[in-house]
Amino acid sequence: MKKIFLAMSLFALIIVNPIYASSNFNVSINNSIFTVKSAGVQVNGEMLNTEFKPYIRNGRTFVPIREITEKLGADVNWDNKNKSITINNEGKVIKMQIDSSTVFVDGKKVNVGKDQAPKLTSYKAPRAETKTMVPLRFISETFGYDVDWNNDKVVATISTFKSANLKDEKKSNVVKVSTANDNSKNNNSNNGLFYQSNQEKEETKKLENNLDKGKKEEVYNSLSLNMEDEQEKRVIKDKIQLNGKLRIVIDPGHGGKDSGAVGADSKTFEKDLNLEVAERLFSVLQNKNYDVIMTRSRDEYIKLVDRASVSNDNNADLFLSIHFNSADNESASGIEVLYASEKNIKIKDTVQKHFAQCLQNALVKETGAKNRGIINRPAIAVTSKTKNVAALVELGFISNPNELDKIKDSDYIDLLVRGIANGIDNYVKNYTE
Repeated sequence: MKKIFLAMSLFALIIVNPIYASSNFNVSINNSIFTVKSAGVQVNGEMLNTEFKPYIRNGRTFVPIREITEKLGADVNWDNKNKSITINNEGKVIKMQIDSSTVFVDGKKVNVGKDQAPKLTSYKAPRAETKTMVPLRFISETFGYDVDWNNDKVVATISTFKSANLKDEKKSNVVKVSTANDNSKNNNSNNGLFYQSNQEKEETKKLENNLDKGKKEEVYNSLSLNMEDEQEKRVIKDKIQLNGKLRIVIDPGHGGKDSGAVGADSKTFEKDLNLEVAERLFSVLQNKNYDVIMTRSRDEYIKLVDRASVSNDNNADLFLSIHFNSADNESASGIEVLYASEKNIKIKDTVQKHFAQCLQNALVKETGAKNRGIINRPAIAVTSKTKNVAALVELGFISNPNELDKIKDSDYIDLLVRGIANGIDNYVKNYTE
């Protein structure tokens, strides 16, 4: 199973038209050679990064399924025997079969026409490989996302941001996320896009490849999980039951050979900031009488599976990974919290978003930073492979010179630590028994 990321927000994103150079190239479909035109795809202000180009054929834009679902935040199953695809996005399910125009959306049959049937497409460049290609507009619009097409630039733009019901927003009593004009000249946010090091990408890809190859038991053993931990039918709890002190694992992201993001000053490394926040947080939480465990306490490299297994081994109640963010656009700013929903992760039996929301609310209140919201990211290894309640905080953009100056200030680090600690306290107060 390939689990991939989900980006959600409460207001619309204004998208800037990208620059993209289209070209023609040849592909093989059903043993026939076709000349197709390459197309650019932009999701939430960022161009889709893929080795194998999306293309236009018969007026339809096709994209590699893994790359586009990763950006749209879906969960994908591939049935090799039947050459069928199941895509799940927060409960909405699309079932498709290669070369079939008959599609099932939430169990209801839909005819999309031959031009939109998914295809197995063989590329010659950048190397010989066959990719599963799906129709961009149909997939995106079925999940309720807006799709625009710029014919001059040959670029499709997608926004996954949805409007919130204001009545529901008031009832939930959460901090409102404002992303309006995030891509304006003075305020670019790209909500939901977070920095991953090459090391993290390689590890995550290897982990998911092993799962795809049927090595689930081997993977689960490395994560200190049992096969029985994965349950199709679960009773999802709203709160966690405490037996004595709350036990929390603090995970300072990156470390050792994995420096994480590099600051705008070219000399500040994310791994060092993560550890500084984690060490201060460790002391604060111990003073609050929590049982605290650190995945690392020095500048060392620890595999993602080993970080997750620390939590699973110790039967922790909470897991929190500490990170700072980075983006190509140096004006991107603010704090966001990522989590892996129990709807996507079958080893979890407790609602995950409450912890993320408590952290986000407290951090924004304490620091006054831009509120980028909470986001379901099911493909993050440390949150999706821990069976307890888990979250990953992105505490600001070190790629933004102004935000970096604040982050390097010791007093601001204290505000971040206080915000995290308050968020944990609020979670314990409202969601533990």
